[in-house]
Amino acid sequence: MLTKKASFFAAEWTDTKLKVGHVVLFVAVVCFSLIAISTWGVFNSLEYHLRDKETEMSSLSKTLSSNIEATITQADTVLLGVKERLESEGSDAEILKRLDGLLKAQQKRLPQIHGFSIYDEQGRRLLNSNDKIPAGANNSDRDYFIYHRDHADLGPYLGPSILSRSTNEWIMPVSRRVNHPDGSFAGVAIATIYLNYFLSLYDGVDMGKNGLINLVGSSGNIVVRKPFRDLDVGTNISKGQIFALLKPDVSSGTATIRSFIDNVERVISFRRINGYPLVVIAAFDKNEILSDWRRESFASLIISSILLAILGFIGYRLVRLMSQQLQAQRELQASQKKYIEANKVLGLMALEDGLTGLANRRQFDFFIEAEIARIKRRLDGTALIMIDVDLFKSYNDHYGHVQGDECLKAVGSIIKKHANRIGDLAARYGGEEFAIVLPNTDYVGAFLLAEKIRLDLEQNKIQHNESPLGVVTISIGISALSGAEVDTLESLVGTADKALYIAKSSGRNRTVISD
Repeated sequence: MLTKKASFFAAEWTDTKLKVGHVVLFVAVVCFSLIAISTWGVFNSLEYHLRDKETEMSSLSKTLSSNIEATITQADTVLLGVKERLESEGSDAEILKRLDGLLKAQQKRLPQIHGFSIYDEQGRRLLNSNDKIPAGANNSDRDYFIYHRDHADLGPYLGPSILSRSTNEWIMPVSRRVNHPDGSFAGVAIATIYLNYFLSLYDGVDMGKNGLINLVGSSGNIVVRKPFRDLDVGTNISKGQIFALLKPDVSSGTATIRSFIDNVERVISFRRINGYPLVVIAAFDKNEILSDWRRESFASLIISSILLAILGFIGYRLVRLMSQQLQAQRELQASQKKYIEANKVLGLMALEDGLTGLANRRQFDFFIEAEIARIKRRLDGTALIMIDVDLFKSYNDHYGHVQGDECLKAVGSIIKKHANRIGDLAARYGGEEFAIVLPNTDYVGAFLLAEKIRLDLEQNKIQHNESPLGVVTISIGISALSGAEVDTLESLVGTADKALYIAKSSGRNRTVISD
């Protein structure tokens, strides 16, 4: 029963231990999953912010490209009409007067126009819609004039941004070549566009504290830049990262690059302007994008940390409670084990003689009864040896009880040494009496064993001054049963006792077999 209970508690303890391990594993998996999800969410949010800003920049660059294209096309359309009239009608005073009125009307209609001018083949100004022609004014040194003089290309030319000599304002020239009837160079028709007009297109666009918008020529020279600085105009950025992306077959794109001018890393979108050698670039400071992302990520981190703390606390409490239960079961199992061991000890104590270590009278009675029942079924023999220490009372009186106990221990040790077959039982029958039950043994076998014990004790020479021999000796009586005989425990013990009595009355220190 105790073994079954111990097995039950052991199984219960193991089951609880497994449950604690499962709970720890579950809490750990949930915590790591939450961390993984939060981390994935943070990086996914970063990717979303960058893509969202790229999309925003792409839409902005597309819108600006369309507006700039329309602005330049309006000016170029007027120039194309002027060119055609000059080439077909000439440039006499009457023609120039009519063109002057026409150009002034167009200038009023187009707010981006700084002015219209016409120059002859020597660079002399023939017409200025602003009515300001300084004496001896000559623009043959200007980039646009030199280009048209040296190139027969009839298309529009967009020159680099310049400071107007007449108004000292930043302007971008758009010009067309005018030819004589024979195709030779006859001069230049030019429209100048305010750079401030381009900047006004950007006024409604929030680019953050460090964003920018660039209008750049295909050669890499900055036409105008927001935020505007005089020294940035004309700066060549063709060696920057953005121009590595502007391949001939690429009209637009987005990227994250570092600025050639201020070394700031930005998310940019670029787009070519249809029909003109210009590129518009919209860029947003990556750190500002990350600033928004960091705020969102920090809030997400706080929420995740709170959830982790709550989950960790609940898991800790649960594991602690289960660990306490496990500890209680462990202690209970230890107590149960001690209880079982104590019961085993008590069981042994109940069947074992505490002085000699041999079986006690109780175990002897159980054993001999079982043995009598067995031989009745099996029809084989069993012998009983009864041993008594000679003159033990005198020994005890002379040497004392402590020494008397040592004497009994010595006798018991010799008996145990010789009665060592499996199935034999050596017991302390009572006081100075001992008994040995020998299953499957007849008188002869019992006698031989008894003599070995008697002689061994005699040779040990345990001093006994009250004995005629001067040493401790024993007297032995033997009885035996077979399955053919019907007998009882009492008759078997009684027969051995009679033989023992004869041994003692015959002079002691001898072995007698009952007949």
